[in-house]
Amino acid sequence: MNKIRRNTAVEMIEHWSIALSGIVLIFTGLGCLPLYKRYFITELPGFAWTGNFFTVTQVHYISAIIFCSAVFFHIFNHGLSKEWGLIPKKGDLKNSVKLILATFGIGHEPPSDKYLPEQRVAYFGIGLIVLVLIFSGIIKVLKNLELVVLSPIAEAVNTLIHTIFGAFFLLAFLVHISFILLFKDNRHLLKGMLTGWVSEDYVKRRHSLWYEKMKK
Repeated sequence: MNKIRRNTAVEMIEHWSIALSGIVLIFTGLGCLPLYKRYFITELPGFAWTGNFFTVTQVHYISAIIFCSAVFFHIFNHGLSKEWGLIPKKGDLKNSVKLILATFGIGHEPPSDKYLPEQRVAYFGIGLIVLVLIFSGIIKVLKNLELVVLSPIAEAVNTLIHTIFGAFFLLAFLVHISFILLFKDNRHLLKGMLTGWVSEDYVKRRHSLWYEKMKK
């Protein structure tokens, strides 16, 4: 079976750096609330550290550095290479609905480029959530410095925004994982992000616009 290169090594490193550090951020973010002592997570083998606020916060900060570095590198790298394939296009919302319905056997998928319309819509939504999280997180760090003084209201509002968008990030992550695991066709995309390659048959069937461009 012929294979087509879908993701470069750099793109895979970007993706998994953001994904894995994002998972740790979600976990430690919930630990900062704190929740784990209340629900006896600290009693599980290997999870005693989750009851220590200082340790949880340190792990959260380290993960945030990796997360932010990967996000900024992603923006810089794709901007430098002028790779705009994930930027939403006109008609993506409509085509996303058609694509989702087709997954349930209703109608047919619209012809797609390298990225599906739902991927571009999700990219925009998750990207917005991530940028708000990074900005509000930076403010939370800066307010610990003596030179930066926030009013109690400003600090409370920023914390609330960070918490709400953290919940949005968790929800988006769960939806993303569900679409990958529940729908067989989407598992090709996971394989492409793990190995960099997808089958030519898959590309020809589901990414016909991209396939035609490659042939030319």
